[in-house]
Amino acid sequence: MDSMDFKFDQQLFAVGDPVVVDQPGQVLGAGDALALYLKRFGGEVLAAFSRASKTTGRHMTRNIENGKSASFPVLGRTKARYLASGDSLDKNRDKILSNEVIIQIDGLLVADCMISDIDDALSHFQVRGEYTTQLGEALALAADGSVFAELAKLVVAQQENIPGLGKSPIIVLTNALNSSKVSEAKGAQYMEALLQMQYEFDMNFVPEMDRTAYVRPDVAASLVAAKIVINADYNGGAGTIQEGRVNRISGWDVICCPGLTIGGADATDVIQGTGHVFPAAYVDTCVALCCHRTAVGTLMLKSLGIETARRTEYQSDMIVAKYAIGHKGLRPEAAGMITMNLA
Repeated sequence: MDSMDFKFDQQLFAVGDPVVVDQPGQVLGAGDALALYLKRFGGEVLAAFSRASKTTGRHMTRNIENGKSASFPVLGRTKARYLASGDSLDKNRDKILSNEVIIQIDGLLVADCMISDIDDALSHFQVRGEYTTQLGEALALAADGSVFAELAKLVVAQQENIPGLGKSPIIVLTNALNSSKVSEAKGAQYMEALLQMQYEFDMNFVPEMDRTAYVRPDVAASLVAAKIVINADYNGGAGTIQEGRVNRISGWDVICCPGLTIGGADATDVIQGTGHVFPAAYVDTCVALCCHRTAVGTLMLKSLGIETARRTEYQSDMIVAKYAIGHKGLRPEAAGMITMNLA
């Protein structure tokens, strides 16, 4: 049989050619090979960290049902004297001076958001709860900032409500060429300053109970670094190195406040007053604000509330957190500031 030559019209494949493999995870056969694969929900929502109120229950709060402001009366002091035989009480009577502090309602403080139906349906976590929490915390931060601003303004004014009641003490510290934010040396300075502030309050006859020191985080950490504060021989219950916090020292409840000098919300649309701006000259140097519960007041016309409304035209729900409040300093003698200046 004669040999025959066979030819193929075309080569079907060659060794080394790429093998076509389906990619069910790609979008329209292109891009990320994992794009369409299931994304497992981890069970946790990474929302912003909580910013709970620092001043609630630590200053005076008064609620009113209607009106634009409220008056807080201030009474002065009198003194005892001996009555000589035959003299009248009318002869040497001293007047008890009086004054008032008026707190105005700033306006309606709000924080809001709007969530569309489709986004709510597509989300694999509970949307409204997290958003509502953030709205409430925004109001808390603004209210705290307003209280701190009014405390600082009260101190900086250096005035008395009534002559003889006392002015606000300011204690100025100097950074002794130490660039570190947190140090044992600074902790000792802060502790001494709080003791000095305790003395100033005592001299102004401020009650020993209900005193609070709002401090920056570096102050709180430095107090721990000054280990005498947490030394068991000096009543170690005031704080622990384990928690890295000092709860109480020198008669002060110590509250760490990252937003100590940020002030209140933008005052552009307040209906009365000028808002609550922290004194600019002390924004960078103020490290602590000390006060008695009566040093500053909050007037509340509408307490904190959450309102929801349907926005049909947007197929969305609007959530609004709101309250109508005002703030003002009341007792200069019961407020003080500690500053740290550069050397």
